[in-house]
Amino acid sequence: MSDLEKLESQAHQIVEDVSDSPQKRYNLRLAFYKKYGDALDPEKDGLGNSELAFMQWEMRRGVLNPLSGDKSGSPWWRKVNSHFIYLSTLAALIHEAGLSTNHIPIAVQHWLNYIASPNEVTWYKAHNSSIVAGYEVANSLAFKETAYEQYFMSIVLYRLLYAQSMVEGVSFGILGKIFANPRGGAVSIITDINAFYPSKYPMTKEEIAYVLHKAHNLPGVLEDLFDEILILPELDKLYKEASKWNLCPILLQYVSHNKPVYPLIVNDTPAQSHFRNQMTDKPCK
Repeated sequence: MSDLEKLESQAHQIVEDVSDSPQKRYNLRLAFYKKYGDALDPEKDGLGNSELAFMQWEMRRGVLNPLSGDKSGSPWWRKVNSHFIYLSTLAALIHEAGLSTNHIPIAVQHWLNYIASPNEVTWYKAHNSSIVAGYEVANSLAFKETAYEQYFMSIVLYRLLYAQSMVEGVSFGILGKIFANPRGGAVSIITDINAFYPSKYPMTKEEIAYVLHKAHNLPGVLEDLFDEILILPELDKLYKEASKWNLCPILLQYVSHNKPVYPLIVNDTPAQSHFRNQMTDKPCK
């Protein structure tokens, strides 16, 4: 077994050991940012602030819960989170071992770049490439979720990529860089707004209306403005640029004609296709 294979096995075991405890998952990420978050308090002003805030939302919603029990978690959300933790943990182990290798996933290389030079741009590349990798490995599990949850997965992804575009200087200039800074509190604020991020798993009828952009109230209008006016009309361009920033060409398969198409369907039935089109064919307001 090579040195890299030993570290890969160690990283897998670390993830496995925390997989059925949302709090232990969180503590592992908190420990990572205490080392590499470029701040004394990673939960307040470190580069991991937004990731930790999002993970707190996942914990409140219950999607990271064990698959057995009264309130079981989500196979898809758990897998994406586990793969994300694996990639960043492997990078930390490689860094701490002083191992030099070219045969590693691109997300791991991004995390190594982040550790070497922690800043907003390197963080987004490490974080987002890991999320995209998680989406890829969890693609088949997405079909265990409701169609509404599947569409919400795309919403989460394109909002994350849009935030990265702000830091990359593509959207809103200096204002965008401030709003999307992972050190800031924007994620903590927005995940507390039900119109943007549902608090229940599975979603309530009200939350489904928000996901489908069919809620006729002020929070729904604000969500429509953010998604349907700012992001969706340029979705092809956003995914194309993000595929370059993160070196993730698979992103190009997750969009078609400014519509998100995750999860990737191999054998789409007419009924599935019709339902997906109902959710994505609404004209931009």
